[in-house]
Amino acid sequence: MYINFKMCNKALLTILFLFIHLCLFSQSKEQLLSKAQVQIEEKDFSSAIATINQCLDFDGQLAVAYFHRGYCYLMLNKPNIAMVDFNQAILLDANLIEAYFNRGLAHQALKNYTFAEGDFTTYVKAKPNDPKAYINLAFLYEEIADYASAIEDYSKYLKINPKSIEVLKYRAIAYAQIDSVNLAINDYSQCYAINSNDSTIWLLKGNVFYDALRYKEAIEAYSLAILMNPLNREPLINRADAYTASSQFENAINDYKALLRLDQYNPDYYFNTAFCYLQLNQPNEAIVNFGKAIDSDYENLGQLLTLRGVAYNNLQMKTEACNDWQKAYAIGYKDAATYQNNYCK
Repeated sequence: MYINFKMCNKALLTILFLFIHLCLFSQSKEQLLSKAQVQIEEKDFSSAIATINQCLDFDGQLAVAYFHRGYCYLMLNKPNIAMVDFNQAILLDANLIEAYFNRGLAHQALKNYTFAEGDFTTYVKAKPNDPKAYINLAFLYEEIADYASAIEDYSKYLKINPKSIEVLKYRAIAYAQIDSVNLAINDYSQCYAINSNDSTIWLLKGNVFYDALRYKEAIEAYSLAILMNPLNREPLINRADAYTASSQFENAINDYKALLRLDQYNPDYYFNTAFCYLQLNQPNEAIVNFGKAIDSDYENLGQLLTLRGVAYNNLQMKTEACNDWQKAYAIGYKDAATYQNNYCK
């Protein structure tokens, strides 16, 4: 029998080549996935996508590759494209739970709130001790103004991480949205017990009291925030507003003057100072500060001119008052018409 050794050797070489290629194929897939994961950790998402595309050229049924690529698209703010990859990952491996969570994020970004809620809930059922889905559910409910549900999920998160100051603050804000002032204050008190050096806790407490029209408590909270961090202007601004809202105009003026020492060109501070002087029946001081607000380009010029007209009128300076009201009305501030009709016949 004649044996063609040349053909036999060629067949053996082909088989050997295929075997080596298959081995390299498997190794390359793993190497590419590892490379992509490193690129994702380095936040080089575009490069990671290119690497994953190579991986999928080898194996188009690899669920984890679709998941990683979907994550990259999500980080690149392309939720529509990310959704396609997360759907494919779940189709290939329904047990890839992280894909549900990330698809929920994509749905949320696209304002598909019902679908997002479903995906986060699926994740929670699979991993009830992982708090991240609770926090995202809470954020989702806040977006649709369902604050009661948001509070429920913040509370579930806090059962796992009871000392999370950030989430306690979120829950406090949600409580404030449904007028549960005392519960909001209680959450801020818990924050303070965890970190007594955080001056923003007193600022946030003050805001809750202010919105509830409890100005005395708001002022006390803002004062503590100022004492703890004198460089933070926000509690000083808010305290000045609380003084104004509670008709403590002299105290408000002192705060606005302190703010003007920090920012001498801020037109709002001059306007508010002028308003307080007007309420104290000190029209000369009001006029001076209204003028400085104009020089600093106060935004609502019509309102300013109308109030300055009131100050002029209190000084029996009818011509100046009527000029201001006329200018205010001419630029579209309709309230000035009342003063014109009453005093400028």
